[in-house]
Amino acid sequence: MKPAARTRGMHAAALGLMHAMAIGMCTIAPVDPAGAADTAPQGPATIVVMDGSGSMWGQIDGRPKLEIARETVAAVLEGVDPARSLGLIAYGHRRKGDCADIELLVPPAPGAAGAIRQAVDGVRFLGKTPLSAAVRQAAEALRYTEDAATVVLVTDGLETCAADPCALGAELEAAGVDFTTHVIGFGLTKEEGASVACLADATGGRYLEASDAATLATALAETVAAAPAPETPAPKTHFPGAVMMPDIALEPTGQTFGPDAEAPADLPFPPEGTIAWCAASCEGDRLCAAWRYEPKGSYFVQHARCFRFAYDAEMDMRDYDPSEGWASGMKPDAELLVRPYKPAEEAVSEAVPVVIRIGEVHAGLPVGWSAVPLDGQAAEAVAMPEAIIGDWQTTPEPGAWQVEGEAPTGARFTGRIDVAATEAGTAQVFDLPQFRGPTLETDGMGEDAAAPAGGEAPR
Repeated sequence: MKPAARTRGMHAAALGLMHAMAIGMCTIAPVDPAGAADTAPQGPATIVVMDGSGSMWGQIDGRPKLEIARETVAAVLEGVDPARSLGLIAYGHRRKGDCADIELLVPPAPGAAGAIRQAVDGVRFLGKTPLSAAVRQAAEALRYTEDAATVVLVTDGLETCAADPCALGAELEAAGVDFTTHVIGFGLTKEEGASVACLADATGGRYLEASDAATLATALAETVAAAPAPETPAPKTHFPGAVMMPDIALEPTGQTFGPDAEAPADLPFPPEGTIAWCAASCEGDRLCAAWRYEPKGSYFVQHARCFRFAYDAEMDMRDYDPSEGWASGMKPDAELLVRPYKPAEEAVSEAVPVVIRIGEVHAGLPVGWSAVPLDGQAAEAVAMPEAIIGDWQTTPEPGAWQVEGEAPTGARFTGRIDVAATEAGTAQVFDLPQFRGPTLETDGMGEDAAAPAGGEAPR
């Protein structure tokens, strides 16, 4: 099942072909009958369920609707990708007054557009409109409970065989793997359209109105000939590591995933065993996906240890100080980690060294500093507990910050700084201008202090 993408009134023309030409498209994994095009199917298979009821003899702009339908279907099929798997069901085309008159004329297969055109040309328009039963039969023929399936129903009338299209839609949606019905109303009134649009609504499909050949062609093109939307890849849940991960301890989460994998055997590890020995023992074992080396003295154990893990073992990781001697590794074909691993040489410091300076004329002022994150950053504000004389050295996270400093004299310094992510240890320097207040000279705190260029200090 999927979220409904209900779109009503795509074409502002009328809703009238529903009764007579229920082109119900059912899409699923394609069947591959003899004579199918030798090409990989594109998207789910499609069955066109065509209403062969007598109301198709009604006219639009002086032409029978059945004639418009035949020509439009033929034109639209010319634009269908040959790799798209298509089929055809008709109802009401053989006998009058028979609600069981439903027939699969063309089984779904790639390259079946020509066969469908011929079958549509041969359809007679005689009987009733068992559109609900026809949609159900198409869904069942295409194994909608096992494969993705979509129905596009084009009709010029309403259900005439004591069935409820709305209830059918809910039933098919609940039982289907990925079932959708699109409904095209050809000449129906708004009220009539609402009674069948629920079939589309319940299954996440679209209800489209059509009042003439042009709008019918557009509706069919959008539902039958449109290329299937590309599949959205599932979000990645497990990540690779590296053959050697210094200062990292792989830690099993206690969960397994994917196909069951046989665990590597426990091997004796010498008390003075090395990282290289542990790594080599895993590399030579096809059952070993990852390893962890624990140095002597870890967890109060007075000898080194080596642990090896299977391909279905879910892993987290913990950082250790380089002085402790931990290490882990993971084979290139294993993706066990619940979060991405970032090698130390590529790691960017989360906190960046920053130096905030004020002009030399203010060099002797004690200033209390603070920095507030901007642009919705989740970082916490930074503040000095007391005023300092000289440059303010701090370590905010990368991003935009509003920095403010205020001296006891009332001098205030403020400005925005943009801290870039840098390699660890690389400091960024920012010079903040005075916003208001006295300088040292005007405040009498430094008789020899030089005034800023241009004369008086800004206020």
